[in-house]
Formats: sequence, C-alpha cells, structure tokens
Amino acid sequence: MSQLPPSLATTPPATVRRTDFVRPLALTTLLVCAAMVVWFLLQALVAWPIGASSLWQMLVELADDSGWPASLRWMLAHPVATSVLLAAACVPSLVSSWGLYKGTRWGLLSYVWLLVITGIGNIGVAWWMDRVAAALIDSIGEADVMQSLHAQRWLFTATVLGSCLLFAVLQGWLAWRLMRPDIRSRY
Repeated sequence: MSQLPPSLATTPPATVRRTDFVRPLALTTLLVCAAMVVWFLLQALVAWPIGASSLWQMLVELADDSGWPASLRWMLAHPVATSVLLAAACVPSLVSSWGLYKGTRWGLLSYVWLLVITGIGNIGVAWWMDRVAAALIDSIGEADVMQSLHAQRWLFTATVLGSCLLFAVLQGWLAWRLMRPDIRSRY
C-alpha cells in the first residue's frame, strides 16, 4: 500500500491593487531620466572638442552672418553649456522620480507638479521650434521655395502641437490620478 505524497499548501493568487502602477511608473521615469542625464553629459564631453574646432567656429560665424535666431546662435556658440543645461533640466525629474519610487510625500507632490509644468512647457517648446523654423525659412529669400517650406512648417508645427496637447492631456490625467485619495493615502 503506497501513500500519496503530502499536498503542498496552495496560496491564493495575489490580487493586484489598482494603485500598484505607481512604483513601476516611478522606476521607469527614474531610469529614463538617469539615461537622459548620462546622455547629455556624454554629449557635452563630445561637444567639447567639436565646439572648439575651426569647422564648428565657421558654422557659428555663418549663423551669425545669416541672422539666425539668437537662441539658436547661442546654442551653436555654446554646445557644451547647452548639453549641461539639458542634463540639469533632467535632474528635478530624476530626484522627483526617486522620491516617488521610495514612497515619499514630497516625491508624489513634486512628480505631479513636474507633470503639469512639463505639459505646459512642451507647448512652449513647440512654439519656439516654430519661430526658429520660420526665421530660418525667411532667410532663404526665394519666394516659391519659402512658400513650400512654410507650408511644410505649418504641417510640422500642427503635428508637434497636436502631440504636445495630447501629452498634456495625458499628463493632466495622470496628475489627477496620482492625487486621488486612494493614492495620496499611501504617501
């Protein structure tokens, strides 16, 4: 007569709480922000010798002579500073994501504020890109080419602005979701 092996204790399947999306979201944002900071710092290291080269200086002089927009000329004249500033702009999101990942109240609040600020800021960047493109196109001087390029610029701007508005709505929804009582109660 053989005996059956003892049965293993079965555990009920774990139920996933609806608020469990916060930690993976924070971790993903943290990793993306860290990658962006590293990228921009590496870009600054690469821009250092390139920005000092005679070919780059010739490009900067050409931009000055052509009357390019001041912001674009500044970025061309200071490629290392531009890259470092872009890296610095990612640091608040990196710190905020770390705080959210660790479950701190300041992490939650700063993450929500950054969602709102970047949602609005992206629209400002789209406006800046349109102004730069318009100035560069206007410097061409040939009417038929300018007309064609302006039509393409409007299409580009509409696409970018539409994307910015879509992401602003999504970021607003996420900010609203993160401030709901079931999430806030965990912080």
